[in-house]
Amino acid sequence: MSSGGNASLAFGRMIGFSRAGVVTEKSSACRGAPAISPFRFALACISLLLTVATAGAQSVRQCPLSKRQAAFARPAVATGFVAGNIELWHYFKKAWWSGEKAPHFFFRSDWDEDFRDQDKFGHLLGGYQLSRVGYESLESACISRRTALITSVAYAAFFQLQIEIFDGMYKKYGFSYADMIANTTGQALEAEQELHPHLKWLKPTISYSQSAAMRNRANFTEPSELRRSLDYSGQTYWFSTDIRQLLGSRAPRYWPSLLRLSAGHSITDYIDPITGASHRARRKLLLTIDLDPEALPGQNPLWKAVKHELSYYHFPSPALQLTPGVRGISWYR
Repeated sequence: MSSGGNASLAFGRMIGFSRAGVVTEKSSACRGAPAISPFRFALACISLLLTVATAGAQSVRQCPLSKRQAAFARPAVATGFVAGNIELWHYFKKAWWSGEKAPHFFFRSDWDEDFRDQDKFGHLLGGYQLSRVGYESLESACISRRTALITSVAYAAFFQLQIEIFDGMYKKYGFSYADMIANTTGQALEAEQELHPHLKWLKPTISYSQSAAMRNRANFTEPSELRRSLDYSGQTYWFSTDIRQLLGSRAPRYWPSLLRLSAGHSITDYIDPITGASHRARRKLLLTIDLDPEALPGQNPLWKAVKHELSYYHFPSPALQLTPGVRGISWYR
């Protein structure tokens, strides 16, 4: 049987098909399980997508891997994708999808709620990072750039779509149009930067410092689901700019390559630090000059990889807060 046939057969088995035919709803009910579970379907789609990607690998110029190494690296990367999907899915199932189910699937437009769209910046960063990490992983396994980019963006899109689909089944959430717009924006930004490398002067980054509510959550007088992923007041999302790459020869000679200019978005407390009650936050817009780890000295391949990953985190630095109210912050975390 061809590799495509094997992939199709594996896909069918994962979602409930067998050689004998379809697992019917009636026969599945006899075993006490649904014919096709959402999780198995999601996992099967991810597996099929990565099987196609690795099977369709093309030779890449100056690939640092031998044929034997590449033959090992490609399924290893695919396994990592699937394992990551499983781990994240279980996290979401425990943290998000443990409440009351909705009577039917429903859609929701959740712009400008109490946390002032801070979650949308998280969705954008998530779409960007899922696409970026996927692309860089596949390219390191000597998958052609075109195949790596298509596969990684498709993976990110599918992964974030499945979250919205599951959200649509729970009364508290719903399928969010706004989340999907933010997801797609992040995925598109990464794709554009790989297609047009001169756009890499812009980099989405994040910083985090526990909010007062997060530090005091054990003493709340009201029930609260606050956790790190929902601690929006402690999260700041930045768009960091490499001035030298942006301006090229027009960049000021005195501008150090180690520094970048960043614009950030955060919010004031949306959870009362004493009671745990939710209330409407105010937006915080900020400007900083912060450290760009990729400009640190040293060209060792491992060190370069570490610097690259660290560059997506915004380290503490002085900041200028523009809203609500203009003020200088000596050390913004």
